[in-house]
Amino acid sequence: MNVRILVKLTRPTGDHAAIAAEASRQAGVAAKYAASVSAAWHALVLHCSDAAECDLAITRLQQASGSYEAVERDGRKQRL
Repeated sequence: MNVRILVKLTRPTGDHAAIAAEASRQAGVAAKYAASVSAAWHALVLHCSDAAECDLAITRLQQASGSYEAVERDGRKQRL
């Protein structure tokens, strides 16, 4: 299962590989960089085994101290 999320970084960067790697580390699941919305906002795709694992991964990102100002599901319909 894949879920697309938006993250707002506390320290804006354009290093897509670093953004995805940090999100993977914090979330505990694989994260793929999808798009840049701005220097601070980025879209990522989380790869999870099921909806519960994705929910837990999002919670981990929301609780990641110092990395993100905001983490939310991308409400737009996406083909993943």
